[in-house]
Amino acid sequence: MLHIGGVRTALFEILFAHHHGGKALLRIDDTDRERLVPGAIKALIEDLRWVGLEFDEGPSRAEITQADSEPEEGIGIGGPLGPYVQSLRLARYKEVSERLIAGGFAYRCDCTPERLAQEREEQTARKEQVGYSGYCRDRNVPADVPHVVRFRIPEDRAINLPDKVKGDVHWEKIILRDPVLLKTDGFPTYHLATVVDDHDMKISHVLRADEWLSTAPLHLLLFEALGWEAPVFAHLPPVLGADGKKLSKRHGATFLSAFREEGYLPEAILNFMALIGWSAGEGVEQEIFSLAELKERFTLERVNNAGGVFSYDKLKWMNGMYIRALRPEDFAARLKPFLLRAGLTVDGERLARIAPHVQERAELLPDAIPFVDFLFKDTIERDTPSMLKKGMDAAGAARIAGAMADALAAAEPFDVPNIEAALRKTADELGVQAGAAFLVVRIGVTGKKVTPPLFESIHALGRDLAVRRLREIAT
Repeated sequence: MLHIGGVRTALFEILFAHHHGGKALLRIDDTDRERLVPGAIKALIEDLRWVGLEFDEGPSRAEITQADSEPEEGIGIGGPLGPYVQSLRLARYKEVSERLIAGGFAYRCDCTPERLAQEREEQTARKEQVGYSGYCRDRNVPADVPHVVRFRIPEDRAINLPDKVKGDVHWEKIILRDPVLLKTDGFPTYHLATVVDDHDMKISHVLRADEWLSTAPLHLLLFEALGWEAPVFAHLPPVLGADGKKLSKRHGATFLSAFREEGYLPEAILNFMALIGWSAGEGVEQEIFSLAELKERFTLERVNNAGGVFSYDKLKWMNGMYIRALRPEDFAARLKPFLLRAGLTVDGERLARIAPHVQERAELLPDAIPFVDFLFKDTIERDTPSMLKKGMDAAGAARIAGAMADALAAAEPFDVPNIEAALRKTADELGVQAGAAFLVVRIGVTGKKVTPPLFESIHALGRDLAVRRLREIAT
């Protein structure tokens, strides 16, 4: 599933590419077959599209079908440099690994898991750095026996990386120990696949999480060994929890799907994620940005080196800002799936009438459900104790409800001004304070003490149902 940190990386990639008039490519790394989940590619692209991130090139519908599962119509992306799914590029990785072997930069290794485990145990006992010993470096393992392909890490080789976020990063010595490039099953590791794909797909800039910084020397050596120009690297700061540690499920929701289910808007998520580790500029106090504005402003120079804190409270606040900025009909459309999920039968006309009056109260879309569910129920439970307070008894409440039902039945036209006028007139005629009478009406019609504005609620419910509910407590 797509992690919220992955959303931030994808967002920065698209913002950077489009700021410079370039293209952002979506590649699928599915070479770790043990972690492969059926349907994951389709779900990934659906998540990216829901949140508003459209890559310019990526897996076609046919590629997704071949590598994963039959996607829904329109899920594929496509492009001229595919396939964009690594499991469909195995022949190319094999070809490059053979080239590295021929050049002396890589070699075949047939060490068994048992031998490798024994090596690690012995190294640990000697308090040495744990890693492959290089046993097969000069054994010339034949191609017809089961083997992996390892990269020959040069000894005493310093590497320098001019990173666009970290600045110049220098390694005096590479601590990696002949890492595997191609596994026994013919699938590449990330290291080989990403270097080959970056070259073949004409990648100019790589933006990725800073957890990959430690393996950057290997990638630079691979580009060098193959005689290819390396892209520009930008290793992005981590997304942190409030405790300063990398964001994880112990902090709360971390997968995009969870935020979607909780009622966050995609626009708010993108706006919020853009501000974690990036700033719009010194002295800029604006916090609400459209995707177009972010593309115009985004530069790597304004990406911070230090990690950025993910504040759930700040995201919720921003989500509320975006909800309040929606057109009422858009708010109603986005709220409807949550009402359906709550088991309610939604009447579109009623929802459209009430939407503007609950929009201001919601920080998350489901926040509106308790305020509007009375519109979509055949029967309601009433907070009768709240109605029978301050000198109001059951007989008095029944008398008010009956009179108010008659007033609503006669109101013409049945609109908010006439509903208010009819109820106020009836309260005067009954000699009852408007507040006490309206509380009876509110609980009689909605079942609750706290609702959207009373007259607007009655109008949204409609004359017939409002009258019927009042007469239920008038008898």
